[in-house]
Formats: sequence, structure tokens, C-alpha cells
Amino acid sequence: MTQRDRQYDIQIADDAWIEYIDIAGRYDQATDIDALLDGLWPLICRLETHCVAGCCGMDAYDFTREGVATALRELDRAHMHAACVAAKAAVAAVASDVLTSASMNHFADKRVFLQLLGHLDECIVAADRAGA
Repeated sequence: MTQRDRQYDIQIADDAWIEYIDIAGRYDQATDIDALLDGLWPLICRLETHCVAGCCGMDAYDFTREGVATALRELDRAHMHAACVAAKAAVAAVASDVLTSASMNHFADKRVFLQLLGHLDECIVAADRAGA
């Protein structure tokens, strides 16, 4: 696949992506989840390294395992893990299957956000085990 083929996917490693799920015709169903991510903002803000979300949306963030490990250096990993677990549960409970984050400048199918939160939690747990 070319970079253009992946333009709506979320990159989580050099060769790994969370694939975009088309939400055409469903934007009006979107529920804003910024408040549900409350405890994760310290991490999410530190991942905004490639640009700013207002300009580039999800492309502004470095969601690679290395990027997350670097962002976690100044954060309490146990707190971030608990915040991620809480965010996953809260997002899963949202009635709509289309979600938006005004802060992250992004609309997505709920499954995409849940995969991203799952990936972040895996990275947090891995960093904690490594003592990074």
C-alpha cells in the first residue's frame, strides 16, 4: 500500500496501522468524547509532536510504541493505565458508533477509537514492565 492509501489510517508503528472505517453519512451521529478522555490528556498532549491537531488531526500525533514510551517518561504510568482503562470503558458505553474529539480534530468510528485506546494501554503496560 502507498502512503496515499493509508491517508485516513492511524499509524502506530513503521509498518502497523489502525485502519480507517468509513463514516460517510454518519457524521451527524457523532458524540464528542473529549470529556471521556479526561485523565489521558497529559499523555495525548505529549504525543502531539509532528504538528498540531488543529492543523493535522491525528497525523499530528506520534502513536508509535517509542513515541508513547517517550511521552510517558514524565508521567505516572499507573495513573495513565488507570485513565486509559476508564476511557476505554466510557467510550465503549457511548451509544453512538461515531465519535469525535474536538481537541484532537478527529471523527472516527467507535471501533477505531477503541483500537487506539487499546494500543495506548498496551504501550503503557509495556513501558511499565520495561521500567522505562
